[in-house]
Amino acid sequence: MAIDRRLLAGHSPEFVAAWRAVFCSVYRWRQDGRFAVVPSLWGAPVFSYLPGLSYADLNEAEARELAREAAGRSFNIRALSAPPGEEPPPLGASSVFRINLAAFGHDREAVWAKSLQGGVRTGVRRAQKAGLEAAEETGPAALAVFRSLLSAVLGRHGAPLPPPALFEALVRNLGARILVVRNPASGQALSSLLWLRDGPLVWVPWVTSQRCPERPGNLLFWALLEQALADGAEIVDFGRSPMGSGTHRFKRGFGAIPIPLLWLSDKPADLQGRYALAQKMWCRLPKPVANAVGPWLCRYLADY
Repeated sequence: MAIDRRLLAGHSPEFVAAWRAVFCSVYRWRQDGRFAVVPSLWGAPVFSYLPGLSYADLNEAEARELAREAAGRSFNIRALSAPPGEEPPPLGASSVFRINLAAFGHDREAVWAKSLQGGVRTGVRRAQKAGLEAAEETGPAALAVFRSLLSAVLGRHGAPLPPPALFEALVRNLGARILVVRNPASGQALSSLLWLRDGPLVWVPWVTSQRCPERPGNLLFWALLEQALADGAEIVDFGRSPMGSGTHRFKRGFGAIPIPLLWLSDKPADLQGRYALAQKMWCRLPKPVANAVGPWLCRYLADY
């Protein structure tokens, strides 16, 4: 079955401009036309369109044209790419996972019964039976909870934690919102995500969840879908994952469709291969050291 064309819509130009302005301000990058110029710890700076985004406002043809304009420089461009025919993206391919709420008539019960797989529904019920609750939280305390949980997840994967100023600016300038799942009995936060609204699109750039039998991640994603339905959104994008990964399987359980990413660069797009050694070393750093160095390092990661 062919992919619904609505699932191939990128970000709006207005959102992309605001995102670029936030990142350039926080990381002190200069802008060159549509590019953010990201300094490198070694070699030439990278002309990126755009750091932090899985895709921007370009279709595949526009992304290739921009890559031709960047020829002769170090560059990095990502866009959504329509999968050929009916074949899913290959194993390991970087893809985003999207649900078209309009295809279910924006009906909560239809999404629950027809989009979510049985195991996912069971996981949501298990979390609810355990007394877990999902709610939107605001203010500095919510950001602190989110960053604390995110720090643990990124540490396990050997990735640096962005600075607090970035998340604060996304909330202030782009209206980013935070969902948190807690155990009310203990007050402990078990999972959280940060999401943004871009017209009809709800997008999740960061998700974090503790591993526990109560399945807080299931409740977290279902709470996001409920909020998106209540807000009248059309597309929910759960963010980027490699095909065949555990996060890929988790997102597919909610009925999310994988849309492959086109990655254009003067360097090989194999991030896992390029950063494998660095990730292993990062995992061994003491947590206080990683959290102190991570925000500084993020300034130099054009393809993060």
